[in-house]
Amino acid sequence: MNLKKFIIAVLATGVVGTIYDLVVNGFLLGGPVYSKHMSLFRQDSSMLWLTVANFVGALVFVWFYTKVKGSFSEGWKGGATYGLYAGILINFPTWIFAHLLFNNFSYIVAWAIILSGIGWGIIAGAVAGALYKN
Repeated sequence: MNLKKFIIAVLATGVVGTIYDLVVNGFLLGGPVYSKHMSLFRQDSSMLWLTVANFVGALVFVWFYTKVKGSFSEGWKGGATYGLYAGILINFPTWIFAHLLFNNFSYIVAWAIILSGIGWGIIAGAVAGALYKN
C-alpha cells in the first residue's frame, strides 16, 4: 500500500465527510427533523467528537476501499459505487430498527440518518476513488 496516497485519501475523505455532515445533518436535517427530537441528542457533547468520528470513519472506509477497489471501476465513479454499497451495508441494518429498540427514536429520524449516511458513503467513495485512480 502506498502510505502517502492512503494518508492523503483519509485526510481528504475526512474533510469532505465533515463538511458533508455539517451541511446535511447540521443545516438541512437539523431544523426540520432533528430539532423535533432533541431528547435523543446529548446537549453536553462537543462537536469535536463528531469531527474525530468522521476522520476515524474515513480511515476505516479508505482502508477497506484499498482492499476491495479492484472489484469496482477506477476513478470517482467506481469509488462512488463502493460508497453506495458501503453506505447501505453500514447504515440500513444499523438504523432501520433503532426506532424499535430505543425510546423516542422515530422512524423518520432513522430514515434521515440512513439516507444521510448513504450519501456520506457515496461522496466519500467518490473522493477515495478519485484519489486512488491509477
